Amino acid sequence: MTDFITKEKRSNIMKSIRSKNTKIEIIFRKELYRQGLRGYRINNKNIYGSPDVVYTKHKLAIFLDGDFWHGYDWKVKGRVPPKEYWQEKIQKNIERDNKVTNELQVQGWIVLRFWEYEIRNNLENCISTVKAILCAEN
Repeated sequence: MTDFITKEKRSNIMKSIRSKNTKIEIIFRKELYRQGLRGYRINNKNIYGSPDVVYTKHKLAIFLDGDFWHGYDWKVKGRVPPKEYWQEKIQKNIERDNKVTNELQVQGWIVLRFWEYEIRNNLENCISTVKAILCAEN
C-alpha cells in the first residue's frame, strides 16, 4: 500500500497524536472525580512506567491503553497494520507494557490496565474495579 502523504506531512500528523491527556484519560479521570475517588496523581514520572493514574497511598497504578497503540487483540482480530514498522512498534509496546506491569507488581503495586474500548463501552465497570480496590485498602 502506497502512502500518498509526504514524509513531512506524516511526521506532523504523528506529532499531533497525544500521549497524555487523551480523550479516554479525561473521560476516566472525570468519572473518578465525579464518584468521589479523588487523591490520585497523573503521569507520575517517579513511578516506573509513568502510570496514567496513580493512588500512591494504596500503591495502585492504573494504565489506560489505546486499542491500536497497545495492540488490543491486533493479531486475533486481523487488525495487523500493513507496514512492518508499525507491527514492530506495536509489538514493542506490548512487550514494554508487560515488563512495566511485572516490575510494578514485584515492587508491591496493584496494577490495573483498562483498554480504550472498555472505557468507552463500560466505564462503570472500570470505575467499580478501582473503587473495590480502594475500599478494600481502607
